[in-house]
Amino acid sequence: MHIGTLAIYGVGLLGGSVGLAARAHRLADRIIGIGRSEERLAEAVQRGAIDEFTTSLETACAEADWVVLCSTVSHIVELLPHLASICKTSAIVTDVGSTKATIVAEAEKHFGKQGPLFVGSHPMAGSERSGVAHASADLFVNACCVLTPTRQTKRSAVERVELFWRAFGARTIRLDPERHDRLVALVSHLPHMAAVGVLLTAAESREDGALLATLLGNGFRDTTRVAAGPPEVWRDICLENRTAIADALEHLGGDLLVMADEIRDGQGDALLERLVKAREFRKRLIP
Repeated sequence: MHIGTLAIYGVGLLGGSVGLAARAHRLADRIIGIGRSEERLAEAVQRGAIDEFTTSLETACAEADWVVLCSTVSHIVELLPHLASICKTSAIVTDVGSTKATIVAEAEKHFGKQGPLFVGSHPMAGSERSGVAHASADLFVNACCVLTPTRQTKRSAVERVELFWRAFGARTIRLDPERHDRLVALVSHLPHMAAVGVLLTAAESREDGALLATLLGNGFRDTTRVAAGPPEVWRDICLENRTAIADALEHLGGDLLVMADEIRDGQGDALLERLVKAREFRKRLIP
């Protein structure tokens, strides 16, 4: 697969990794970074993630054959109406937003089958770190990338976006936008908020923080790693996917309360049954 000019809006961890991967696989002739901070964009040039940059969305989109949106979900939604009017009619626009229903619904109001074309994407890749300094050309290798086409989405565009992510080593699947949001609430958003809960419980315990730091081991580090991610990004994710995340958290809270009662009452058999069930399900998910 080969494209001409690739424009990346938001050249941080994910956007920078898209640029580095596109360069490594010689996918594009030219890579333009778009953003609001010239200092950060200049850093992306130094890292080799982009060839050049601009703070003008109009300038970049007038020349781009592909546009990849790597901003927060709420900002992507804000950009879509304007993008539909300034991109070339032959352009393909996709994104990396971690919730899809709102993005796809807004895109369908403004993008049609005559072009430019929009296909929702969500590469399940990243880390708690942010910024182009942590970007990697290998970030998407073996990652699952979800595409969320609807009946309105042009099939040829979906196929091209699949090839785009597969060129970076990702595995692609297609899901309905609403189902995507329900599923990622369980496997991505719930673990993050559970990690936040663990940290808040420790922080509010009134125990000596220095002593806690001395005692903590890999279990605490592994469990809470994701909570080091950008708070503003996760606030937006929670608000965009509020129903699915809230439902999952309520279910988790119920399970935790039941386990608390079992532990307090010394119900060893019931507790063991839960622990075995959890371990066996994890083996199914992660052999």
